[in-house]
Amino acid sequence: MRGPTRRRVLRGISTGGVVLGATRWSQGIDRGEARVSTGAQDASGSGEGTPNLEVEIIETDAPVHAGEYLGVTVAITNHGTSAIRPDVDFLVGEDPDRFSRVSMMIEPGETRTTSHGFYTYPVPRDEEFPVRVETDGDADERTVSVIGASRLSNASPGGEFAVEPGTEILFEAAPNDPDESHNVVWWVDGEQANSFVGPWEWAYFGEIGTYFFRHPFESPGTHDVAAAVIPREREETYTAHWRVDVTASGIGSPTVEAIRPEPGTVPMTGNEPVTFELEATDPATSLERVVWWLTQADVILDVTELSGRTDTAQLVTDSACHTCHVVPWVICSDGTVTQPDAEWQLERVEDDGSDGEPGSELELSIRTTNSPVDAGEYLEVIVDITNTGSETGRQTLELIVGHDPKKLDTQDVVVEPGETGAATLGFETYPTKRDEQFPVRVRGEDDTVVTSVQVFAK
Repeated sequence: MRGPTRRRVLRGISTGGVVLGATRWSQGIDRGEARVSTGAQDASGSGEGTPNLEVEIIETDAPVHAGEYLGVTVAITNHGTSAIRPDVDFLVGEDPDRFSRVSMMIEPGETRTTSHGFYTYPVPRDEEFPVRVETDGDADERTVSVIGASRLSNASPGGEFAVEPGTEILFEAAPNDPDESHNVVWWVDGEQANSFVGPWEWAYFGEIGTYFFRHPFESPGTHDVAAAVIPREREETYTAHWRVDVTASGIGSPTVEAIRPEPGTVPMTGNEPVTFELEATDPATSLERVVWWLTQADVILDVTELSGRTDTAQLVTDSACHTCHVVPWVICSDGTVTQPDAEWQLERVEDDGSDGEPGSELELSIRTTNSPVDAGEYLEVIVDITNTGSETGRQTLELIVGHDPKKLDTQDVVVEPGETGAATLGFETYPTKRDEQFPVRVRGEDDTVVTSVQVFAK
């Protein structure tokens, strides 16, 4: 397969996001909208006059820039004399695919609205296509358009290359203006591959200056990868595209072996540093760097340069995050990437001659959230706190929210040794015209936990 076919760019995905690309384009697109109604009767109607159920697209975000979210607002009116629960289907394309279905109770004489939408595929030219809503008794259609995305000036690896089956590639996209806030959406073979920029993506961008996407290629054939970089404060989008041939004659992943310490639990005493060392080998002699990650804290500890066919990398750190894992990524200049199968897990111990149990150690776990919520509603995060130490633990927990992280709440906690307590943190969500998904993190002195939440447009 070479390039996104018409069927592929109009396919939905299981997460509820939608891939949408070009179906046709001509110069001088008319940006206006035309309503098309079937005028069909509801099954319970008389067949004459106004249908019992009327559906109308009352608003769209079109035109949007390619890669952006395109929202569609629909009104459903019950002209009948009894309550009904219709199914409302949302379809996209000239050969329409159904992307979503909602069912709702509508009282006699009542009009209810529902929101639909999708991230558009980052096509490089202007395109237009129909969106349609249908019920058993009526339908409405609009022609919407997207504005072609500009080419991203800095993306890696090169645009076309071949890999052997089982090879994993690290794709990187650098925004043209790194000081702006962005959302980045990745696509593989015409299907959306991510839904939001998470804490690791933000940490990588802060350290390296690029957004990343890791993807293994298993199936032989030609595969397409695309990135849409969407500035949050500016009406313009950027895109990068790659074509990957998966064949037995392609390049393979590097190999990596942990040298010291042995993989497994690694004790850390006080502020005493620990040294980690690995050996990496790449048959293509394109070794470039090692990115050393610390899980749970979601931070990059260091970046070590590599070169040649075989090289060693070393990390010296005193970052004693209890139960966190040290995860090295070995990255080559051709984009191939790998990491050890076994990991190092840090275990903090005392250095005062005691039995090794810390005075107080508060471990966090997210019990639940009330996600999803409607825009403007209060979003709560309930976290459990367990004191695994021998003394009373007193800390202030912080709630860190968003792709561009902000502290929105704090909570003082006191937990006795061996006890488990709970804390509730939260914030009032902002109004939004489209559904949003973003990370929330609860951070303490000893531990950090993160989850993803959703806010629905209202």
